[in-house]
Amino acid sequence: MPALEFVVKKILHLMPILFGFLFLGPLVAQTMDRLDWPAPLGLSTLAFGLIIGGSWGLFAFFRGSWIWARP
Repeated sequence: MPALEFVVKKILHLMPILFGFLFLGPLVAQTMDRLDWPAPLGLSTLAFGLIIGGSWGLFAFFRGSWIWARP
């Protein structure tokens, strides 16, 4: 069991980054598609959404919080 425990701990440790890429990125892309907003710089909406979601996930991972203001 120690090997499985190690893998699960590593996956859970990276959860903010995974959530940003796998949930927030496609959510931003679908929202932009639904509202007919073009992505800047000639990117596809999915690529732009992955950049936004991934950046926010990295921010949350290193900062320890999903929002900027934190006590």
